[in-house]
Amino acid sequence: MRVVPLVMLALGGLAAFVALIVAPFYLDRFRRELSRADEIEGIAHELSLTFARTDPAYPGSTAFHYPFELFSRGVEQTCENFIGGTIGGVDLIAFDFLYRQRVDSDGEPGNDIRSEPIRFSCAIATVVGARPHVVIEPASAPPPDRAGGEPVRLEWGDFNARYRVISPDRGFAAALLDLALMTWLVDEAPRLPLTWEIQRDQVLCRAPSLAPRDVPTFLHALPEFARRIGAAASG
Repeated sequence: MRVVPLVMLALGGLAAFVALIVAPFYLDRFRRELSRADEIEGIAHELSLTFARTDPAYPGSTAFHYPFELFSRGVEQTCENFIGGTIGGVDLIAFDFLYRQRVDSDGEPGNDIRSEPIRFSCAIATVVGARPHVVIEPASAPPPDRAGGEPVRLEWGDFNARYRVISPDRGFAAALLDLALMTWLVDEAPRLPLTWEIQRDQVLCRAPSLAPRDVPTFLHALPEFARRIGAAASG
């Protein structure tokens, strides 16, 4: 009987068909990733900053040095497209942070299904002093993406309409966000979906996967923010 060879032939044909359908998708994504890296590298060089396509230390390890919840998300984390250097007198590091989520599991090894990579553009600077945790996020952020906690309501309605402020130390958050900082955030900060997060002496600016054309604006925003909290209250 030739049943087994026929079955194997059919399975082989099915696999080839699936590969024919799926391969172009992954090839296109691979090309986009290469193009993104090339564009970001060019931007880094234009700004006289360093660039590395992969984590200079070890894949995914750089993010673990920083005390932010984002970097603990998912079951698989990767850092890529690193930029480093000084802008406006502020030392910074920026990178793409990607993570995958487990979307299905039947408990059997090797049978976990993971999501497509979720990408964030991240930039980090160190500031003088130690501060309680504060998150300043767009008021329009979808509920699943919002920081947990009751928002701190400030005295400027235009600011409250644009941002949500979350902190376990509400008094400190109100002191940190003085009129000068709120004015900058409302009137001068880039019109990008940026979330600002402060933890101890670290400042994180992040946004869902920014296009390369927005990266220069993103990078210049962090020193502006960091300088404005440099003289503000510290814990």
